[in-house]
Amino acid sequence: MPPELRKAHRENDKAVTTAYGFDPKMTEAEIVAELFKMYEKLTEKK
Repeated sequence: MPPELRKAHRENDKAVTTAYGFDPKMTEAEIVAELFKMYEKLTEKK
């Protein structure tokens, strides 16, 4: 991956972590799992 793209990914990860109040020590897999949980709650039919 080109260095510029890698940097952009890191910056995006930081922004998502901050915006959702996630622990900065969370792994990418943990963050994705939490985002999917949030998505499921938002899209569940009532």
